[in-house]
Amino acid sequence: MENIFGLNLNIDENYLARAVKDTVMMGISESLNGKNEIVSQIVNSVLTTKVDKHGKISSYSADNKYSILDFYVNGLITEEVKNEVKLICEERRPEIRKLIRKKLREECTAEKFVDKFYDCMVKNLDSTWQTNISVEFEKHKED
Repeated sequence: MENIFGLNLNIDENYLARAVKDTVMMGISESLNGKNEIVSQIVNSVLTTKVDKHGKISSYSADNKYSILDFYVNGLITEEVKNEVKLICEERRPEIRKLIRKKLREECTAEKFVDKFYDCMVKNLDSTWQTNISVEFEKHKED
């Protein structure tokens, strides 16, 4: 709060800043009023801007394959699909769990697992990377 011309008006600085901002925004709005073509061009420019798969304008122009509208709509739809899949999986969790257990208990699945594990181990032993395998047993601590 400051004295203006020797008068203390007790005006809050935040209130004054908001009032100035609102006045400037109204001035801009009034100057654009009736100039729909300018606004239309701005909107068109924004919507047709090309972006990469992350929604950013890439310096490598070949990455800018998507309009910004495509990017955001695709993102929203993808998020909704994820949410629906999560809901369905949550609703059917017991059934899915039973099917997974049944499949894992099948002999062919166990054999495939052992075969893949063995193949992986043999390939790792032949590679130039060092393979370490450790098995540790700990006694359960009783509280």
